[in-house]
Amino acid sequence: MSVRMKFTRSPRHLLWIAGIIWLGLAGNARADWDDGPGMGFTGDFLLSSDRAPCGVGVLPRGHFPPEIPVLQPFQGVKLVVRQDPNRLCYVFGRIAEAPTIRVRQGEDLYITLDNEITDPAALDKLVAPGKLDVPNPRVPATPGLYPVIPAMHHPATGATNLHLHGFAVPPTVPQDEVLKTCIDPATGPAHCGRREFTYHYRVSASMPAGLYWYHPHVHGEVQAQMLMGLSGAIVVEGPEDDARRAAGIEDRIFIVRQSADLDAQVPAPVATDATPAPRKTSAPHGPIDTAHELACSNKAATDELTLNGAVVKDGEVADADLAQIEIGTGRTQLWRILNAATDAFLDLALLDEDGKSVPVEIVARDGAPLIDDQGRDQPALSTTDSQTVPPSGRIEFLVKAPAPGRKLYLVSHAVDTGCAGDKVPERKLAYLTSTDSPAPLSPPVVTRGPMSDWVIASDTPPPPPPPNPFAGLLARKTDRARTILLAEYPHPGSDDLNDFYIVEKKPGAAMRPFEMDGPPAITVKAGTTEEWTVENWTNELHAFHIHQVHFRVLAVNGQPVADKPLLDVVTVPAAGPADVTTVGAVTPGRVRIKVSFPADLAGDIPFHCHLTDHEDAGMMAIIRVMPLSAGRPERSAGVSPAAGPARR
Repeated sequence: MSVRMKFTRSPRHLLWIAGIIWLGLAGNARADWDDGPGMGFTGDFLLSSDRAPCGVGVLPRGHFPPEIPVLQPFQGVKLVVRQDPNRLCYVFGRIAEAPTIRVRQGEDLYITLDNEITDPAALDKLVAPGKLDVPNPRVPATPGLYPVIPAMHHPATGATNLHLHGFAVPPTVPQDEVLKTCIDPATGPAHCGRREFTYHYRVSASMPAGLYWYHPHVHGEVQAQMLMGLSGAIVVEGPEDDARRAAGIEDRIFIVRQSADLDAQVPAPVATDATPAPRKTSAPHGPIDTAHELACSNKAATDELTLNGAVVKDGEVADADLAQIEIGTGRTQLWRILNAATDAFLDLALLDEDGKSVPVEIVARDGAPLIDDQGRDQPALSTTDSQTVPPSGRIEFLVKAPAPGRKLYLVSHAVDTGCAGDKVPERKLAYLTSTDSPAPLSPPVVTRGPMSDWVIASDTPPPPPPPNPFAGLLARKTDRARTILLAEYPHPGSDDLNDFYIVEKKPGAAMRPFEMDGPPAITVKAGTTEEWTVENWTNELHAFHIHQVHFRVLAVNGQPVADKPLLDVVTVPAAGPADVTTVGAVTPGRVRIKVSFPADLAGDIPFHCHLTDHEDAGMMAIIRVMPLSAGRPERSAGVSPAAGPARR
């Protein structure tokens, strides 16, 4: 057996030095970059200071976020939430950009979050609603239809917390508990009782290796804090990553964010000659009142997106206005793409200069590598089909270098989000060229952990990895089937607000917005496996997400799905006309999923629409997974600033 010598583990302070050196080199390399008058790029643009807490200038196109590995043993990352007048940022050391955090399977991850938000009122200003000339009426009570209870306005508090999206860790303190755990801002009332909190995530050896992400999850303030800049990527690494590195495959992380929600400041959608009339239905077609739901609109706006912090331009754009990605001739890159937009859907494709789709090889969706139901790895899926990625979704695929002198374009095609949804036009995001010159300087990474410190070559095969926690899901007996309903209504009152609802279909149910201190919508025993049909009774798409777990998608609008993907968020189609004789009746869009709630994830697990304004305005609920031992799961680590009914 031959053994390569163990490298000395780098002290943690070297990481800070590497980060600063990288920023300086990047600045020198891009000193002539200019996105417009007065917007020159300088090397200190990412450095936080008292004068500029979130840095100065703008990020250049083609930029990638710095990468922060977690060192063993018992070391972690400290993120400080800082605020400029209209921005929020995660600051690591002096770097005012959310770092990509890398952690290996089987490692413990510690993240200390410090809240230095100084002006909570700025969050309200960002999504301030318009005004209606005439208040909306309350949804009338109708026999046979679920009653509709309006929400309340939620003034921003500036409290924040952290959700590790997709992580299969318990929803209990100090891990991924988001319902009560919060951190107070630097100014204002102290609802949470702390200014700093340390999360300790136990990343199991069986957690799927792939792309995850982190963002705030204080109910009522998620959209504002994300629009202002709070989100970042996490990569859980495993043997596949070591194999790709050994093969010379570069790893590229792309984060699509949204910087405004213009629909929050336009008049309420109303029926006009150019839009369909409000829909009518009766109890036999469903318990949802669709006659008073949010109608179609011709006033939807196009929201601005960014790619790794640089603005994505709309319409026909020149190559100079796109992110340029370089790859060595004949080489392959792994592109990990995170849709961290608050409500924009992506439909991604790789096109050549003639607009023809070229194949990519998909290796993972929503952080989960492709596996069959027995947990066996499946080969990469080669496809030229565009890939829909809803808000909070992720996709990872291999890209091969184009021929020398040729370009490939990463494009998000236009998405029809429904007649009450947002405008999502086609956009070019970046282009790829091959080069024989050295690759651009990558973000700093300090090697660590047992697999990167030791490289052992021998005839003895390594031990098999632990079984994937979601293996065997399709084969498990279904303990119960449920139907989950999605609906939305204009909010009664003078403010232009909409209320959003998620409820289990059952006798005596009511359309009630999420209540922080209310009972769970569903209670199950640990180990339960269920099939849920999620019905969308609205005029727009929704992105249905369950914390802690992944699920298999079985069918969409009644049509079986061939590959039954393993996801943590799924697009639910908008409602459409019903094939019945009743004039105006509608058929909801439907997605059927299969999900299991293992004993090691017992606790209060949120499920909600990941269009964050929908989530904030009430489209969220809790499933309580009871542990095998008696007792109520613990979820409290402080007082939520949003006690009582959902507020907007």
